[in-house]
Amino acid sequence: MTTIAYRWGVMAADSRAMVGGWKASYGSDKLHRLPDGTVAGVVGEYASAVRFVVWLQSGEAGDNPGLSEASVIRMLKDGSLIIYEENGAFPVRTEFGAWGSGSPAANAAMYMGADAAKAIEIAALLDDSTGGKVITMKCEV
Repeated sequence: MTTIAYRWGVMAADSRAMVGGWKASYGSDKLHRLPDGTVAGVVGEYASAVRFVVWLQSGEAGDNPGLSEASVIRMLKDGSLIIYEENGAFPVRTEFGAWGSGSPAANAAMYMGADAAKAIEIAALLDDSTGGKVITMKCEV
């Protein structure tokens, strides 16, 4: 899986790729820039989440591909989030949050004052499915 964290207008993600429960020799992009300058992070079943992000990048042209065993967390320019899941979408306003397999550790780190990137680093210490380089993005104005 993966871990996505959000705090103070920054979204962070690990880059570990897993194949059949094994660590892959390559990484994967889990943060994606959308045409409007917002950022989408993906957790869960990667192919499903990326299909959904491509649909968002197209301006939601055509049929919604849906999400299967995945979530997309979209950070908006005003600091709010939209969480897209299999059964729909909902808005969230929060100081911080984390999603994915390492979310308990990442949330605990942020409760103790860590920023989003440090929260991912701490999650990687405890969650085998979180690792690799930490990537961060902010919304473009």
